[in-house]
Amino acid sequence: MGKQAWCQRKIAGWTHGGKRTGKAAAVLSALLACVLTLGLSGGSSAADSAEIAEESLTATQYSGFVAKPGRIASDLIAAADVDALAAEVDSLARQKQELESRFSIEYGRHESALLRIKESKKTIRVELDEILQSGSSRSRLDGMLARHEELIEDDKKLAQVLAKTQEELASQQLELVQKRRDLERLEARYAAQQREQALAKVQEVTRQLERNLGFRETVTFKCSTSKSLGSCLGEYPLEARIQTWIGEHYQKELSRDLEKTTGPVRLSSDWYTTTFSRDFVEASMSLQGTVTADVDVRAQVRPRKMMACAMLGAPAELCETQSVSLIVRSNKYGDQVLVNKKPYGSTPLSLMLDPGVYNIEVRYQGLTQKRTLTLDENRHINFVF
Repeated sequence: MGKQAWCQRKIAGWTHGGKRTGKAAAVLSALLACVLTLGLSGGSSAADSAEIAEESLTATQYSGFVAKPGRIASDLIAAADVDALAAEVDSLARQKQELESRFSIEYGRHESALLRIKESKKTIRVELDEILQSGSSRSRLDGMLARHEELIEDDKKLAQVLAKTQEELASQQLELVQKRRDLERLEARYAAQQREQALAKVQEVTRQLERNLGFRETVTFKCSTSKSLGSCLGEYPLEARIQTWIGEHYQKELSRDLEKTTGPVRLSSDWYTTTFSRDFVEASMSLQGTVTADVDVRAQVRPRKMMACAMLGAPAELCETQSVSLIVRSNKYGDQVLVNKKPYGSTPLSLMLDPGVYNIEVRYQGLTQKRTLTLDENRHINFVF
């Protein structure tokens, strides 16, 4: 026995009985009161639900929802970590799109329900006018009132579903925003880590590129028997051969020392400069004019600035970094050096680092010595235990 029953009793009281049938104004007031009680309360119920949903969305957006933070590893970041978080962001974006579609559908249903309620009000008013004017049966009106109440209840349910969907959408949006921020931070950290690793590799390779070479090679060539051995050796174009030998020996040494770091070493003569000296240590000339001579070569190879990056296929800007040298020594064997908490092995230690502030630790048998220094030029520091 709700609002509908109350209205039916009111209408019955004013439309039946000898003394009351003449009070048309009172009857109309009672009927309109019923319509307003049912219709307006129902309409405002749906509207209030929509307003509550809207307020709920606003509150959820700014205070009522705690987003789940994405996992950002504090240690070394793998490409798989970035890919996994990116996949999670994509999944959340798809879920958000599905929620938006669902919200759009629910909103359309809610709007349609409000229109049906509005049309129901108009129909009931028309029926009331007809009853008052002609005194016709109120059975149709009873059915209209019952249907109107059903419409209102349906709209309440739709408004609740709409509000819930709206809250879910707001929560999903916040979580997506948080995950995207996590992804941006992770990608930035991963890029910085990759650059740091690439720079460390460039510096490691750079430290090993400058070489002093010493080797002996043998040359054999024809010379006129009318010339002396000294003249033949002096005229022979040895310089070009020496440059070839230096390149071969240089590549052989780098391949031996750097192949694990760089892979197969393939050098270009444009990547380095050389200075050398040479001496013939043994030479002979046959009666047919064949000269055989052993040549001792001492060469210094200096890499050009971009050589390490060219070898590694690294960005050229990594070789533009103005690195400085740090040499760490101590009076103990088997110690451990840490630079900014990263282990670098035992002393004596030579590092190429970017300018900046560094925390240096040397540990030996449970003892630790620390030093903080601003590295803006080549430095050589000693630790004494």
